[in-house]
Parts: sequence; C-alpha cells; structure tokens
Amino acid sequence: MHVGKKILAGLVLAVSTAVLLLSLAASVAVWVVKGPATAKASHVFDRVEAALDVADEHLAEVKASLARAADRLEKAREEQRKLAQEPRPTGTLQRLVARQVLPAVAPDLGNAQEKLHTAAEAVVVANSVLADLGNFPLLSVVGVDVEAIQQMNGRLAEVAPAAWNLSRLFAEADSDAAEQQCSRIGRALSTVQGLLAEYGPELTTLRQRVERVQAATLPWATPAAVLVTLFLLWVAASQVSVLAHACAWWTARK
Repeated sequence: MHVGKKILAGLVLAVSTAVLLLSLAASVAVWVVKGPATAKASHVFDRVEAALDVADEHLAEVKASLARAADRLEKAREEQRKLAQEPRPTGTLQRLVARQVLPAVAPDLGNAQEKLHTAAEAVVVANSVLADLGNFPLLSVVGVDVEAIQQMNGRLAEVAPAAWNLSRLFAEADSDAAEQQCSRIGRALSTVQGLLAEYGPELTTLRQRVERVQAATLPWATPAAVLVTLFLLWVAASQVSVLAHACAWWTARK
C-alpha cells in the first residue's frame, strides 16, 4: 500500500510539474504571439481598406469621365443636328464638329477603361485578402464580384472604335451614320453608368462589413490575452497546491 501511494505521488508530481511549466510557458507565449498576430491582422485589414480606397477612387473617376463623355456627345449631336438643317453645310463647320468629338468623347472612354481596369485589379486584391481571412471563421468576410467591372469595361471597349469614327462621319457630313453611332455610344454610356450606380453601394457594403469584423476582433485582442493569461496562471497556481499534496504523500512514512 505504501509503495502504491509512493508511485501515485510520483505520477502526480510529474504530471503537475509538467502542467505547471506548460501553463507558465503558455501564459508567456500568449503575449509573445499577441503582438505579431495583432500587427499582421491590422496589416491585412489595412490592405483591404487600401484596395477598396483605390477601387472607390478610380470608379469615381470613371463616373466623372462617363459624365463628361455623355455631355460632350450630346453637345456634338446638337451641333450635328443644327448643321444638318443648314442648306449647304460648309466644310469649316463640319470640321469644327469633328474636332469637338475626337478630342473629347473617345479619350474620355479610353480613360474610363483604364480606370475600370485599375479598379478591377484593386477589387481582385481585396477579394484575395478576404479569401485568406476566410480561413478563420471569426474573420470571414465575403468579397464582391469583379464581373460587373469587367462587363462595364467590355461595353466601353465595344463602342470605343465608334467614338473615334465619329470624327470622320461628322467631317463627311454623314448625318444618318453619325446619329446611329451617337445613339449606340449613348446607349453604352447609359448602360455602364447604370452598372456603375449599382456597383458603388456594393463596395460600400463590403467596406462596412470589413469595418464591423475589424471592430469585433482587434479591440478585443488585449482583453482576450489578459483573460487567457489569468486562466493559465490560475491553472499554474492550482498545480502548486497539487504539488504540495503530492510531496506530502511522497514524504509520508506510512
């Protein structure tokens, strides 16, 4: 009986010592890991916000370019209509209208395409980072579909050559063909502007979701570390009591 008690006391001493050391080591590790983990999480959220800022900025520029293109296109159409009412349109007037179209509408469409491409790249980056965060349930945030931006860019790419061709049609006083091209470009601009109006709120909603997840995690990093540390210290303190009893069993003569 005495030998069995000795063996049991030895096992308790070994296990309690291991638990004590592990608890103390874990309590230190919590704070060693907390700093880099918090910094990495902050960096990840900053990357997402930076990507969304780029997307918002370039989509705003796209909106401005499309508005300018639509306005200039309408002015050119008005000038063309006035010119068509003239008994004998002069070459000077025809060239004047042509010069109003070529340096205005087409470059605006090209600029919009470039900005849309950059915005799409930014959204892809944001989605990629959010996909990595999705490996952690508490940080899971669903990104937005980049297909809408690609659709907008595709629509502009379809009518970009037509915008450059308008200059030639106006210069040749081909009013019917010019009107058809203007209508085609105008419809494309309206379509893209509609898609853009729908896509903007999606980015805003995504930003709000990211901000909510960030607010629900990062500020709690320190309190969580404190609670875990207190629990581990409590475990370590309990092992001291167990060790004291185990030592008493070990030293007991009977």
